[in-house]
Amino acid sequence: MKIPINECAVIDLDAPVLPAYEAVVGRTVCWLVWCEHCREWHEHGPAEGHREAHCQDGDSLGDWVRTQRGLRRKGELSEERIKALDELGFAWDGLARRPRPGDRQTKRLKLRLRWDSMYNELAAYLHVRAGLPNCPHRLKPGMWINTVFLGSATTDGQGASKPHLSYPSEVMGYLRATFPGSSGGAPVIAGGAGSWWAAFCAARGQAVYGQHLPGAIMFVEVATDDGDATEDQVCAALEGMVRQLWTAYSTMDIVFLYGLRKEHLEAYKEGRLPAVIQWHEKIAEHYGIPSVNMGQFVARKVQAGELTLEAFSKDGIHPTDRGHALYAEAIKPLIAQCKAAFKPEQSPPKRILPPPLTSAPMIQAQCVPYELAQQKGDWRVGQRSPVAPFRHVLVSDTPGATLALRFKGAGIGMFEVIGPDTGDLEFSIDGGQWKTCPKRNQGIPKDFRSNSRPVAQGLDPKRWHEFQLRVAAKQPEGSEGRVARIGCLLVDGEVADPYVGKTPLERLDAIYAAMNPLRYTPPVGRWQRIPRTMQRLREGGRLKIVLLGDSIMGQTTGSGFALLLERLYPKVEIEAIASVRGSTGCWWYKDENRVEDYVLKHRPDLLMIGGISQRNDVDSIREVIHQVRAKQQPEILLMTPAFGFEESDFIKEWTYSIKPNGTDYRARLQRLAAEEGCEFVDMTGPWWQYVQDSGKTYGWFRGDAVHANERGTQILARILEKYFAP
Repeated sequence: MKIPINECAVIDLDAPVLPAYEAVVGRTVCWLVWCEHCREWHEHGPAEGHREAHCQDGDSLGDWVRTQRGLRRKGELSEERIKALDELGFAWDGLARRPRPGDRQTKRLKLRLRWDSMYNELAAYLHVRAGLPNCPHRLKPGMWINTVFLGSATTDGQGASKPHLSYPSEVMGYLRATFPGSSGGAPVIAGGAGSWWAAFCAARGQAVYGQHLPGAIMFVEVATDDGDATEDQVCAALEGMVRQLWTAYSTMDIVFLYGLRKEHLEAYKEGRLPAVIQWHEKIAEHYGIPSVNMGQFVARKVQAGELTLEAFSKDGIHPTDRGHALYAEAIKPLIAQCKAAFKPEQSPPKRILPPPLTSAPMIQAQCVPYELAQQKGDWRVGQRSPVAPFRHVLVSDTPGATLALRFKGAGIGMFEVIGPDTGDLEFSIDGGQWKTCPKRNQGIPKDFRSNSRPVAQGLDPKRWHEFQLRVAAKQPEGSEGRVARIGCLLVDGEVADPYVGKTPLERLDAIYAAMNPLRYTPPVGRWQRIPRTMQRLREGGRLKIVLLGDSIMGQTTGSGFALLLERLYPKVEIEAIASVRGSTGCWWYKDENRVEDYVLKHRPDLLMIGGISQRNDVDSIREVIHQVRAKQQPEILLMTPAFGFEESDFIKEWTYSIKPNGTDYRARLQRLAAEEGCEFVDMTGPWWQYVQDSGKTYGWFRGDAVHANERGTQILARILEKYFAP
């Protein structure tokens, strides 16, 4: 039986040792158990392990850290020791713990290990270096910013019994507690080819599987997957990743994490780092990147007899729930130090990249859309992926189906989906003989997962190469089929731009030519509320159009619809202005005279209001219309939403036609347009109809979870083209 003590604790009358208090500390459930042997309270966790609680000789690092803070507050810690801890970036303030039951009776565990020993433990596995100076500026209340976890299957949660018990989940809980009010995603990018693959995940503008950058922090855990890679390969890849990240996103902080493999234990026992971690540390030291050796943190517990290897990991690589919790425990002091060192009055420091440490860092590593490869045979583009992070995949199970790509660079590989029906692939370079692609690290898995692997390396980086990839005829042993699912190709170099030499309008037409044509018949009787706009289009002159809303309206502006209209009406010159703010609608523009800055100062001939961020608030749209008309008289066009999350109401509840008396946003916006004398364009109906009829997954038209890619913006542009067409 459990009896509540206060808002954060209960007493368990069934505990093996009484009394035992269950206390929630942050997101972690811990147990305080009275030990008659020591006549002290011991902290144990997680809760489900309290029955195995026992008296231990020796202190935990966490208790030792708290003890040092207490001694300093009492003035009982020597200046020498304070200075030594300061040099480690020790967080003196820490995070306030919730009150625990029985605090008046609780005594701290006796300091059984020498001070020097605990200091050395902290210094050994945590290197703060330049720290995390930027993320506190990004992790503020009201700001949305990703914290990115890039790494192995462990980072993807393998070994944990439930997703929320993985170390990234634990770390995110601690981050949110440390920086209350901050919000954002925590994308986990896992692929399994070590540092080589990490270089590609830092590439800017990845249109293949969604944009996960920039972020407040990127935690990088790839050393355990570096396998047979050489020091030169590892260092060149890591340095390429760092330089690409900080060239594009200089305010993004990076942390190197090192997990534990069973074979690393001998090195730690001998007091040295495994070679692959030494290579990672070279890059970390050169760029001032903090690092946390989670593996060493765990190894010391194994060596001290506090933990068995089997309790940490059942296979010697992927941690159990206990192992994931220890990994998170190792990372937390770095986050605490980051918070303690933060000075809000100081601006984020600007990063200046030092000269490269390696002779050929992989700064050209990029994810190349498979659409750029020539396809021969039965390939199905734009198919739904059974796993993240891909928005879509290229699929074939036909022997001999071939992809061909011309590139200039030192190597090429692939990022794919593998599963129980996965087949083998063969490749050829520069017309050479066909070879079976290198084996996957994960073999034939029982479930679907993402997987990256190099195919050809060590090529002449100054030469153009012809790469071919085909589905092998033989079904692999242990597989249920021979299916290939390609997410993208990984090129360490450059690929020719298929649109080079084309004008902007020719580029739009080339993209659209590879798509199914839009079947959309605009409503009869349109244009009645925009007579001046239509007259200007027909008779010529300058037409200024302001698009007000969110980033989707920004994409609509950049879709090239104005170029298409100029082709239809060659006498007119259109200036399309994106007056937008991310994730914003008229509920924001209506206040604090913002209409002046976002609309009136441009003096538009036509004002187009739309996007996916209006919050279904037609009253705020009405208010903006009134504010604009109080000072100027542009014609106004209202647009229903297109793109956004697949779970959006206007997608889940989609119908092509708008119900005249409906209560949904589209119906109410249409009535508002009639009441206020505004033109109305329903983008939602024909846009989603096109996606459904395409035979492709929604991700085929998106660049990330919300926004359109170039194919997607062409749908928007062609709807507007048909709406305004004579």
